[in-house]
Amino acid sequence: MTETPEAGEIDLDNMTLTGSHRAVTGHLRAITGPATRQLTRREADTLLRSYLEPRSFSDAVRRLATRHLLILVGEHDTGRRLGALALLSRMSLAESTITVLSPAAGAADLLTGTEYKPGRAYLLHDWITAGTDRTELVNLARKLAELGSYLVITRSGGPSQAVEVEHAWAAPEPGELFDLCLRAYGRRAGLRPDELTRARELARTLPTPAEVVRLAARLSPGGEPAGEEVTAWLDTKPPMREVLTVAALAFTHRLAEPAFGEQLARLERLCQEIGHRPAAGPLIGVEDGLVTFRAPHQRARVLGELVARYGFGLWQPLREWVRSLPAQGPAVQVRAAEGVALLARHSMKEARQEFLEVWARGSAAERVAAANVLSYLCADDTLAPEALGIALGWAADPHDIRATAAAVALGGGLSVRYPDDCARALRRLETLGGPAAAVAAQSLRGLPDR
Repeated sequence: MTETPEAGEIDLDNMTLTGSHRAVTGHLRAITGPATRQLTRREADTLLRSYLEPRSFSDAVRRLATRHLLILVGEHDTGRRLGALALLSRMSLAESTITVLSPAAGAADLLTGTEYKPGRAYLLHDWITAGTDRTELVNLARKLAELGSYLVITRSGGPSQAVEVEHAWAAPEPGELFDLCLRAYGRRAGLRPDELTRARELARTLPTPAEVVRLAARLSPGGEPAGEEVTAWLDTKPPMREVLTVAALAFTHRLAEPAFGEQLARLERLCQEIGHRPAAGPLIGVEDGLVTFRAPHQRARVLGELVARYGFGLWQPLREWVRSLPAQGPAVQVRAAEGVALLARHSMKEARQEFLEVWARGSAAERVAAANVLSYLCADDTLAPEALGIALGWAADPHDIRATAAAVALGGGLSVRYPDDCARALRRLETLGGPAAAVAAQSLRGLPDR
């Protein structure tokens, strides 16, 4: 095992290099906790108050009651997570709590490495296992049936050979879901009939249940801001120099004004836009010397609109510029990492291929940036399992340079959400040698005592 990092490697004792990583991890510890935990019935009921059963729900209830194991297969954002909770809430249980398992558990781990108690409910969100073994899953269903316990798993993709325990999942009808949300939150009152009609028509066009729920939530006083001002501004087709300014801010939010101007000038040179525009405009302001969006929600909305509206002409130079940001110092690097994590909410493919994978193979500062992206992803319940899967994939080969980035991430935000999985992966990296061994050892020493 390597005891100290070699030249050019990641040294977690180097505060200049990794101070941002520690700050990101500390922030995550303050706002969230382990994903693997005991979920109370009261928490589940709160989550389900705006849940609409899809048309296949009654069949899924019957199959779970019969088999005791059901894997909901479908795409992201189709309501699988709440569907799994709703199914378990229909079962007859000895205990009302639901045990949430790690998405990294393989079929063999679930069969032989998990201790199930009689009459209990278990839930595994967004399974990231590389494959499904039909025999092991059928045997797991038999084991659960003997105990009178139930397990619901959700995963992306198409059906596998384990058809006995799989169930195709689809989103509920968006108009019906919208009406349910209004009733559940008491938000129908106060809306004019024409406003209600327009909102319902918009709901029917939205691609995911989560967006329908957010639309309904925004209709109440004090509801979540919608970000229409971002859309309205971009609808005016502003000059490219103004678009570049908000794009730059999306990846360097709350950077000191002189530093922001320097980074914006670098982007404009790449786009052959001579001279940069002052940091001002309908979306941009300056607060205590830091350049900011006028409202916090605008940052994520800008990224979503840029993905939807602009192509190669904007994104190719923007990608090159963002990839260069980790070399501009810790303050810039951590903001860029947060921006990439926000981008992943709109396009995980873009965030992973163009930034995460590039940084994970790059300099020490770039690999720390990649680790920071994974930490920021852990703030989102739906993206945290994917972040864990990426890190474990990088860590699979201890001699792969990406394993050093994984070792940083596994000791950071991922360890907040999946402490046992991370400790296990870090111990493995520590013992296998290669460039990641020293980083893994340092990450292990930084984990809270358990």
